[in-house]
Amino acid sequence: MKPVQIRNQALVLLFSAFMVCSCTHYYYVPNAQNVPLFKEKNEYRLSANYGLGDESSCAEIQAAYSPTSNIGITANFISAQGQDRSRPNKGQGYYIEGAAGYYRPLSNSAVFEIYGGLGSGNQHHTYYDIYNNQSNGTSGMSFNRLFVQPSIGLAFDEFDIAFSTRICKLSFYGIKNNIFNNTIEYDALRAISGRNYFFAEPAITVRGGYKNYKVQCQGVFSGNLNSPPGEFGEEFHFSIGMYFTIAERYRSNHTNTGK
Repeated sequence: MKPVQIRNQALVLLFSAFMVCSCTHYYYVPNAQNVPLFKEKNEYRLSANYGLGDESSCAEIQAAYSPTSNIGITANFISAQGQDRSRPNKGQGYYIEGAAGYYRPLSNSAVFEIYGGLGSGNQHHTYYDIYNNQSNGTSGMSFNRLFVQPSIGLAFDEFDIAFSTRICKLSFYGIKNNIFNNTIEYDALRAISGRNYFFAEPAITVRGGYKNYKVQCQGVFSGNLNSPPGEFGEEFHFSIGMYFTIAERYRSNHTNTGK
């Protein structure tokens, strides 16, 4: 009986360790990349997306405008929270960013662009021990992200596809670590304080539909370049939503067709 008891105890400990690790909080969620693929002056882009990661669900809004024949500006907003909302062990936050850059049509369909920007956000976390039914405290923090994002893609009336890579520097500040009775979470949050983290985030964007409105799908992989101790960020982000375009060439085509 003793070997059986030892084996059962080992399985219980292994299962408990897995559950503790699987409840680890994430402190970075890569948002969807804004890839407008402008072709001319005075184009407008607007999209609304629903995003998913390993442990998060997100609502995202993006906008872009081309004030000149080669300059574009973008703005992005994301509101994220833990997927499992039934438990008090959760996190939530928001992030907003703006960027400006250069775009150049390479042919009737191919476009190259590069944008650089800065964003800022805030997040709040609640920690809870579901086995002992007790609170383990809270935490809060702010963060900044500086990034550059080159991309190349093909844009048609009914279909777009683009490949982009975002290189960014992430910095946390104003961390309020009020976690107790959980040394894993306390130490993990303490480890990210006062450091800069660098990420390479390749993405693929696919849009299909009509020239003025399309369904957009995007997948982003987030790779940490300086490997901080412990897991604190999601590695993959998928989003889907509606993408709207206003462009002079579409109005001109519509007018010519009506004659």
